[in-house]
Amino acid sequence: MSAGGRQLVVVVRAPDEARVAEALRASVGLTLRGARVAVYLPAGAPRSPRIDRAVETLRLLGHTVADGDPTAAVRAADAVEVWT
Repeated sequence: MSAGGRQLVVVVRAPDEARVAEALRASVGLTLRGARVAVYLPAGAPRSPRIDRAVETLRLLGHTVADGDPTAAVRAADAVEVWT
């Protein structure tokens, strides 16, 4: 099934840098099929150059990257991914 035009929410709950970076790379990949993506990172999420690059790429492409409560976005989403 194509993701085109769908609203996808990615909730990242992973505590380690490698897993957060992987979730963000996957989120960028979801955009390639035309989906609108909103990524929610935990407060105090790890930072690294590769995480910063992925966040910048998502925002440059017009997608949302935020911290905070994803509840409203999850309710409105066509699909949700949770990364732990």
